[in-house]
Amino acid sequence: MEPRVLVVSLFAPYSVNFDAGPKTPSSGGGASSVHERQLGRSGSTGRSAVWNGRRSSMHRTHTTPLGRHAEPHSRRRSTFSINAVKLAPISRNSSKTSDGGNATSPCDKPGAYLTPCNEGDGADPAEASNEGVAAADTSRISDKPGPSQLAYSIEEAAGAHMPSPNTLDFTRKLNIDQMREKQERKTGAGKHGRLLHNKLTKAEPDAAEVRQTPPGGWYGSALATGADSTLASNIAAAINDNGGGNMTPGPQIGTQLPKEPQTMLTDATAVETDDPFTVEHLNVGNIGLFNAVNASLDLFAERVWIGELGITTDGWSEERKTAVSNRLLDEFETLPVFVSDTEFEGHYSRFSKQLIWPAFHYIMPEMPQWHGWEKSAYEAALATCERFADRIVDIYRDGDIIWVNDYHLMLLPKLIRERLPGAKIGFFLHIPFPSSEIFRCLHVRKELLEGILGADVVGLQTFSYKRHLIQTAKRVLGVTGSPSGLTLDRGHVVVGQYAMGLDPVGVEGKWSNAAVGELIEFLNEKYAGKYLLVGRDKLDHVKGVRQKLLGYECFLEANPEFAGKTVLTQIALTTAEHNELQVQVMDVVNRINSKFGNIEHQPVVFFHKDIPYSQYLALLSAADAMVITSLRDGMNLTSHEYVICQREKKSPLVLSEFVGTYGSFNGGALGVNPMDTRAIAQAIKDALVMSDEEKLARWNLLHRQVLTNSASSFVSSFISDIESAHAEAERH
Repeated sequence: MEPRVLVVSLFAPYSVNFDAGPKTPSSGGGASSVHERQLGRSGSTGRSAVWNGRRSSMHRTHTTPLGRHAEPHSRRRSTFSINAVKLAPISRNSSKTSDGGNATSPCDKPGAYLTPCNEGDGADPAEASNEGVAAADTSRISDKPGPSQLAYSIEEAAGAHMPSPNTLDFTRKLNIDQMREKQERKTGAGKHGRLLHNKLTKAEPDAAEVRQTPPGGWYGSALATGADSTLASNIAAAINDNGGGNMTPGPQIGTQLPKEPQTMLTDATAVETDDPFTVEHLNVGNIGLFNAVNASLDLFAERVWIGELGITTDGWSEERKTAVSNRLLDEFETLPVFVSDTEFEGHYSRFSKQLIWPAFHYIMPEMPQWHGWEKSAYEAALATCERFADRIVDIYRDGDIIWVNDYHLMLLPKLIRERLPGAKIGFFLHIPFPSSEIFRCLHVRKELLEGILGADVVGLQTFSYKRHLIQTAKRVLGVTGSPSGLTLDRGHVVVGQYAMGLDPVGVEGKWSNAAVGELIEFLNEKYAGKYLLVGRDKLDHVKGVRQKLLGYECFLEANPEFAGKTVLTQIALTTAEHNELQVQVMDVVNRINSKFGNIEHQPVVFFHKDIPYSQYLALLSAADAMVITSLRDGMNLTSHEYVICQREKKSPLVLSEFVGTYGSFNGGALGVNPMDTRAIAQAIKDALVMSDEEKLARWNLLHRQVLTNSASSFVSSFISDIESAHAEAERH
């Protein structure tokens, strides 16, 4: 039987909103709106955000001078309700019916991806969730369909603070149904079979409560379409050509039933709150991890998300906490961890963001306004991780795999090991691990290393990060190291390299949407006769946005023949004001536009916000080159999306040498030192004048790696190594 996996990260993928109900919260919970964090889809929990003050002061809702619904000062969240209206699925050829006739459904019309489509209109529920352009959530629906939507956005003033729409096609509820059906089919567990041990009594589920999936299932397989079948074939070919790559088969455990029946809360359905609330997707956290796990559901009997809700819970009654926990766990496979505002501020805002994150990106945290060195910051981080550990113990059962993620929770594996000595624990770091010369400067270096080495397997993104960790542990802790890991008193800890990727089939399905095709045609017409460069980064001092603009300016100065026919479209995702003040890129943008622009031509189109996913895919597809100049980064999955979207044009990729993805691309990208503006300028020129033959050869290298290092291969290999490492440790 496949294992149950507890996926632990600082933020859970879901949160709750009591403000959305018709009644005012009466439990004294205060403001419970979800944090407004303008974060990227593939980033890791908003690494650039540095907050000041209590968390309750961060409950902001962005306000625009004029809302998209022509309502002055309309306030809208960067989260969306799970119960939002479904959007219509579209394929590139959806204007025709299956028999060749014209489509009559309103969902088949051009631009229908912005039109609500009810199930009664004939839309298949599975397709409606797995297809369509999910980038436009219901709060972004406009009466400007298709290409005019993008034209409207391009003409908006740069720098407008508008909330980021949900830019991913989340299939979370369908995935839950699929997994629940699979688990119930194997074990007979009912819908309350995954609840807390510390308040539980053993009980078999009522047969009437077992959730049944309609015949054929709600989950529409992504491999059903022709385009996706072709992509699946390409993935298989890439795997064979690479000797299997790191597409490690998922762990195979025995098929016997659990020794003990599932557990449930006593009278769980009776635990409710008088305050109605809605469940929302928390638009913060590691979206890449969320998509990778959801793309690998066949590897698990069940998976449970464990994390903080992103809202203040101080003053919540135990009844409210229990009601929220029950619903999230039962309906969304999510177990919330309740952290006080004081602990959260010290842990996240100071210890994580003002100490670990800067140091791991080779920035020594010595600024006077940074307080990560304070003793209280470490104590808050330790207290937060202890709350996580206690929550994990509540739900843990023998055989579970506990997967702890990212730098916020580096102290957690050791705390879990102390409470559950025999547990299978893995830790994966989604950011770079610095050299020992940097790490050794941290005052909590020993505590951090001992924390992560409580796991059976420690995963990092590149070989260099793996080597840094092994060398650092040998120097700081005095342990024995080898290329495979570290030997401690309690046994051997595997240190592995795992290249995180995305789900090629899922991205391909969205790219094949008819609305995206219309936008590509619009962009090709708009920029006919010009070269289009594209960039998408957080407006953060380590993402190299300013260095990119300086390199582009150098390119225009050195090549005046390109000055009037080259456009750089830069999407700069909003982060905390602290970082935006440091980056100061608008001076470079204004200088370039005033020096090389005129009434007919604007060399830089700068979006100080995110854009809908359909527009983003169209930009990637129409680009003549993509430029990524991060000063230091983990795996940059934006480059993977670009490669998939370039199936037709096969334009080159300019990529920083300090991005984790660079090494895995095996020379397919044009590598640059982001601190060398002349090198950036030369790489841009090389990309624009590259021959079609070289473009094709480079793209084939990039595409092969994207298919091989996919999300499913990443999850499969990491989970498999946790199983094997734990089994080896038990033998010794």
